[in-house]
Parts: sequence; structure tokens; C-alpha cells
Amino acid sequence: MVASTHELLPTSRGQGEYLQFRNELMQVSKIIKAESLHIQAYHLIKESIMNGKLKPEDRIVEARTAKELGVSRGTVREAVRMLIQDGLLLYNDGLVKVYNPSRKDIVDIFECRESLEVLAIRLALKNLDEDTLRRLAQNIEETKKLDSSSSELGTYDQEFHTIIIESSNNNHLIKLLEAIKVKLHYMRNCMVGEPFYTSFIEEHQRIYDALADRDAERAETLMSEHVQKALKGVLMHIEA
Repeated sequence: MVASTHELLPTSRGQGEYLQFRNELMQVSKIIKAESLHIQAYHLIKESIMNGKLKPEDRIVEARTAKELGVSRGTVREAVRMLIQDGLLLYNDGLVKVYNPSRKDIVDIFECRESLEVLAIRLALKNLDEDTLRRLAQNIEETKKLDSSSSELGTYDQEFHTIIIESSNNNHLIKLLEAIKVKLHYMRNCMVGEPFYTSFIEEHQRIYDALADRDAERAETLMSEHVQKALKGVLMHIEA
């Protein structure tokens, strides 16, 4: 028979130790608690969108998705609501469909990204330390080891930018770029593909060199050009 929470509490300790033990026990129970079903559904649907299983303009049918996931329609409805907030699903005329960005959407997103990442690199330079430079250098070296068709290239590309963004120490900026990053990742996976990643390593190296030299103007210019080149790459693929 499993002991109750009360039976697990130490009876031979003082009141202070008793309360501390009880609080620790309650915290542990919260940490190991499973995620809510709608959060799990959210992650599963999001993964299907990000890996291309669900294509742009595909419909999300509540009843069918609930059956596939083995959850209630209410659970799916809440997950869909979260994905609409992320911008990965759109609700229009009673239908929920996977986001299919227009050319203007893509340009708008990259314009925002360019301004924010230039700001991020400017702020990062103020906080730059040897550990950050080491992480960036390690990222570049690990990226160089990968084959040009490796699916990991996108992950290392994102990591390089994330290190710089987090070094800005500006929480609002980090959150804004996180929202943009989700859509960028979606575009790359579902609309562009791996050939998009063939030339960014040298650009990252030049950005790193400018950071290591503490050359703010050069670092900002290189980051701006890097994002603009990424935009041209996306547009080239979708308009081909």
C-alpha cells in the first residue's frame, strides 16, 4: 500500500524542518507532473507543421485531428488556438489552415529580423565575453564538419544567431526574435529546403571575426548583409 503524503512527512522533526520538508515535497510533485494534454497536442501538431508533414494551406479538421491524437476535440481546439497565436495556423471563413506566407509576408518578416538582429549584435558587443566568443567559435567549427546536405546545418545556423541574441541581455528583444524565428524555421523547412544552407558558414565566420575585433560597425553591417542575403535566397527558391 502506498503511503499518503501525510505519512511520508517526518514526525520526529521540529515545526520548521517539517514545513521545509513539506514544501520540498510539493515542489517535486509539480516538477514531475506531466504536461497538459493540450500542450502535448500543441507540440505534436507544431512538429507536423515544422517538418513538412502538414503543408501550407492544409486544413486542420478538429474531429479528425482529435481522433488521430487520441484526445478530445476541446484539447485540439486549445492547441489550435495556441498555434494561431504563433502564426503557424490561420483561421478564416470557419476554416483552420496551415500558414502559407505571401511574398510580402516573407519580406516583412525578414525586414523585422534584420532590424532586430542588427540591434542584437550591437547590444551583444557591450556584453561580449570570452565564453560567448568560445561558443560562437565552437559553433562554426562544428558546422564546418557537416556535409553540405546535412539536416543539422539549420540547427547550427539557428544556434549561432541565438548565442548572439541571448548575449544582448534584452528580454523583450529575445522574445520578439523568438516569435520571428519560428516562422523563419517553418519557411526554411517547408518552402526552401537544405540547399539554402550552403553558404552561410563563411558569413558567420566574418561576423565572428568582427565581434572578436570588437568592431561594432563592421559587425552590424555584416549581420545586415547576412539577413538580406538570406531573404534573397528564400525568394529565389519560392519564385523559381
